[in-house]
Amino acid sequence: MLHIVNFFPSLKEMPKLFVEENGEHEKVALSGKKVMGFSALKACTGYGSRDGQLTCMNRAINTRQCPTCAYLDKSRAFTVGDFSLYPELYEECKKQEYSIYVVGFGQDIKKCGITRKERLLERWVEQGADFAAEIGIFLGPDEVYSVEETVQSHFGLSNAVRADSKMKRLEFDYAKAKLGFGQMLADIEQSGLLAENAGEMKVREMREYYPDAKGANASVEINGEIKGSKGQLLFYEKGGKKFVVNMRDKISRYVEE
Repeated sequence: MLHIVNFFPSLKEMPKLFVEENGEHEKVALSGKKVMGFSALKACTGYGSRDGQLTCMNRAINTRQCPTCAYLDKSRAFTVGDFSLYPELYEECKKQEYSIYVVGFGQDIKKCGITRKERLLERWVEQGADFAAEIGIFLGPDEVYSVEETVQSHFGLSNAVRADSKMKRLEFDYAKAKLGFGQMLADIEQSGLLAENAGEMKVREMREYYPDAKGANASVEINGEIKGSKGQLLFYEKGGKKFVVNMRDKISRYVEE
């Protein structure tokens, strides 16, 4: 059976599943009509390495990613700035620009994060943000993580947002949400915390990148015409009705067709 290692929303294409079978990994496009169920069983997804994705050496089950694979995963270099296992990545990244950004989900959830500047728009789409803004620009990773923590603490912003929380906020008062996000952005700009490294500080509306979510019903399987995704939330239609699947929850499970 196909083991789901990751789910990739896309800026310009339909989303993809990253799957493993018998030690081989590939990306599977989610488009057209699909019928796909998912196992109750979870198994560790393994980890990203210099040589690509590797399977879990512990064969751990009932977990999305075991502690060993989480420690070895190359993504740590980008998520928490830990380059200890991949010093060559640090040499690359210290020459790149990093952006600190804020994103909003619905009316009440706001998050502060970091990404390489070249991936900024792509990262916002990957998360399914309703509103977004770049607030800071730094060269290399040395300062940016501590500044991110300061901004999060000072303004009470989240470091991560669960997909099920985003699903509960697919429908909201758009005008009020935009106003609230703009006020928060103005507060950040006026604080002077990023004065020397200020980013664009402009509210970006993101709804053009997602399918219409109005009236979508939650589903635990895929069974219809794929319409696209909003971050980790996949939308399909069947019989004139809309459905949404939390694909974050499907990572580490097996495909049942």
